[in-house]
Amino acid sequence: MRCFRGPYQCSFLLLLALSLLLTSCGQKENRNELAERLAQQDGLEPDEAQIQEWKKRLREIDDDVEDTLEKVQDKSGYWRLLGLKYMDHKMWGQAFSAFEEAVALEPERASLLYQRSLSLSQLALSESSELERQRLFEEAEFGYRRALNVDSRHTPSMYALAALLVFELDRPREAGVFLEDYLRIERSHIGARFLLAQVRLIEGRPDAALDLYEEISSIAPGTQEEQQARELANQVLSGAYGG
Repeated sequence: MRCFRGPYQCSFLLLLALSLLLTSCGQKENRNELAERLAQQDGLEPDEAQIQEWKKRLREIDDDVEDTLEKVQDKSGYWRLLGLKYMDHKMWGQAFSAFEEAVALEPERASLLYQRSLSLSQLALSESSELERQRLFEEAEFGYRRALNVDSRHTPSMYALAALLVFELDRPREAGVFLEDYLRIERSHIGARFLLAQVRLIEGRPDAALDLYEEISSIAPGTQEEQQARELANQVLSGAYGG
C-alpha cells in the first residue's frame, strides 16, 4: 500500500481505518458509537474512561481524516482522467494501468471497474498471442461482472459483457440475461435489440428474434436501422439466417 508523504505518512493506515469507520457511522454526532467500537477493537470492555479517551482522539484527528479522504478521492480522479485521456488516444495498455490505480483507491466504484475492463478488452484485440488474448478477455469479463456485483444497474457493463460473450468468448447463450436486464432500463436501445436477436437465433428461437426486429422497426421508422431489421427478418422468414 502506498502512503502519502508529509505529515500523514506515519499515521496513514490508522487514518484510513478510522475514515472507513467514520463513513459507516455517519455524522460527527455518532462519535460516541465509534469510540465504543474502537475500544472493542482494542480488546477492551468499552468502559466510560476508554470511550472518553477515544472520543478525545477522534476530535483531534477528525479533520485529518476528512483531509485524507479528500486526497484519496482527488488522486482517484487524477488516475481516472488520465485513463480517459489515454483511451482518447487509443493507448489501451496505459489506460488500463491508470484505471488499475483508480480501482485500487476506489474498488467499489462500478464505472472504474467498467473502464478498466473496457481498456483490457481493447488491449486484447491488438494482442497477437491467442493465449494472451483469451486471458485478457477473461480478465475483462471478470471486471464487468465485478462492476455488476457493485451496481446491478450499471448498464455499460451489462452491454459490454454481453458483447464480449457473443463476439469474443463464444458463449452467446450467457449474454441473453444481461441484454434483457439492459433493455429493461434502456428501453429504446436499438443496438441491444439487434444483439439480443442474434442471441435468440443462436438459441433456436426465431420467433423471439422476429419480435425484436419488429420492435426496432417501430422504434426507428424510416431509418437505416429499420431497413436492416426488416432485411434480417426476411432472412429469418426465408430460413436463410440463423435457422
